[in-house]
Amino acid sequence: MLLVSDLMNRAELGVREVLLPAPSAAVRWVVATELLQPASYLEGGELVLTTGLVMADAEASTWREYAASLVEAGVAALGLGTGIVFDAVPEDLREACRVVRLNLLEVPLEVSFASISREVGAMLQGAGPDAGAEGAGDEETLVLQQLTRAAAKDNQSAIMRALASILRGEVSLRDATGRTVVGPFGPPAPGVDDEVAECIDRIRAGGMRGAGAVGLGEMRLVVRPVGVTGEPENYLTTVHLGALTRAQSLGEDLAWSFLNLIAESSKAFTGWLLQLVGAAAGHLLAGEAAQGLALAGQVQELVLKRLPSPARRSMAGAGLDHQWRVICLEGAGGAIAGLASALARLLVERRGAPAGEGLLWRAERGGARLMILGEAELVPALLEDGRVTPWTGRMRIGVSGPAGITDLPRAAQQALSVCAGAQQVGRAVRWEASGPPSVMDLLDEDKARAFARARLGAIVEQPELLELLRVYLSEAGAVQRIADRLGVHRNSVSARLVRLRRALGVDIEDAEQRANLWIASHFLKM
Repeated sequence: MLLVSDLMNRAELGVREVLLPAPSAAVRWVVATELLQPASYLEGGELVLTTGLVMADAEASTWREYAASLVEAGVAALGLGTGIVFDAVPEDLREACRVVRLNLLEVPLEVSFASISREVGAMLQGAGPDAGAEGAGDEETLVLQQLTRAAAKDNQSAIMRALASILRGEVSLRDATGRTVVGPFGPPAPGVDDEVAECIDRIRAGGMRGAGAVGLGEMRLVVRPVGVTGEPENYLTTVHLGALTRAQSLGEDLAWSFLNLIAESSKAFTGWLLQLVGAAAGHLLAGEAAQGLALAGQVQELVLKRLPSPARRSMAGAGLDHQWRVICLEGAGGAIAGLASALARLLVERRGAPAGEGLLWRAERGGARLMILGEAELVPALLEDGRVTPWTGRMRIGVSGPAGITDLPRAAQQALSVCAGAQQVGRAVRWEASGPPSVMDLLDEDKARAFARARLGAIVEQPELLELLRVYLSEAGAVQRIADRLGVHRNSVSARLVRLRRALGVDIEDAEQRANLWIASHFLKM
């Protein structure tokens, strides 16, 4: 039998005693979880490890409920990882554990949860047959060891391969559309893609709390969101035959917990990466080449530091001799966010490339627009990549002509102009194929939108007059065509135009006024 007090006697384990009111509590296995209410996934005797990601701003009452639920579930001890969310064990947690007599340990930043799982697994195995019902069974111990060895690699694929072996079924990681992004591993389960996509679509509204299971004849499909905070980007999908054994259920829960931790670590890294990427793109699009390239170099250094590349190339002078292009994409906020995450993964895959061959992007207009820039021939090919097409297929897309690094502001205006005129979502329109240049390319977008609001303020809240103005301008004032477009009798058009003139306070037949109104109408839609 392995006791909590035994853990304190193993210096190599690296954990520190905070409270030990029940040192003789038996430890059966280790569970790493960031769930706010993990008790329903526990069976008793666990050493629960958490960084407290979802408890960053928790009040004392929340800590009390959390500790009480762990005691009710029969948890042997709680280990809080410090140095990520909390610099030290919170006093509210310490007090909550004291009241309910829950063993509380501190896991310093330099000690990984995977190493604790590995060491405890070895200790459980060393406990021998006397562990009996009080310790983990042989099969459960083997599962624990197999997964902790995989988790020590901090690698999604290693964990999923181990889980596939344990379940003797197919394991994959899917995105929000049901497309496989990692795997599949294990015996293939053909023909389940539609069921997976439908299941994900059904549980997405539940966010991180959503989960689904579907019977497929003798097979069972289970889908779980991966992560702890925010909206899930990926889902753990397993397909296995029949009911799971206790050890297999343990393996599925433990693998899911490890994947959740990796996902949260990746989000923190991605957050820093996106800040640098956005800043670099912002400088380049503003014509500040030196600052932009310096930050682009920092982006590459950050990626290389986390995931070293054997083919690292120098950043010195990168981008100066390249021809660049800018892509403007407009769509719903969810699609923009999904595309940004996909771009971050691609950037990591292309680590080591010079700045001009990498990817930089910046979100604008409250997350409704994304500006992407990079090497002229590689960036358009990005739009054909299967990892981004699920998102770009829902957007208007404009691509600039090739430009030197000092001409990126002009290229951005080209991409914006082409995007604004794009008629079909999901289809990229290139500047070279968009016809002669437009006066729109000369205008500052923010100033033009302010002009539009000021010029059309009298009819902004009158949709019928706005529609009349746009039809009038597009049909060059031809009464019969206006009547046909609006579906009214031509005799009523004149009366409507009188109302429009009065509301605007200008002669809409004057050429200069028509030009002003056309520009204002164009930018009011953006």
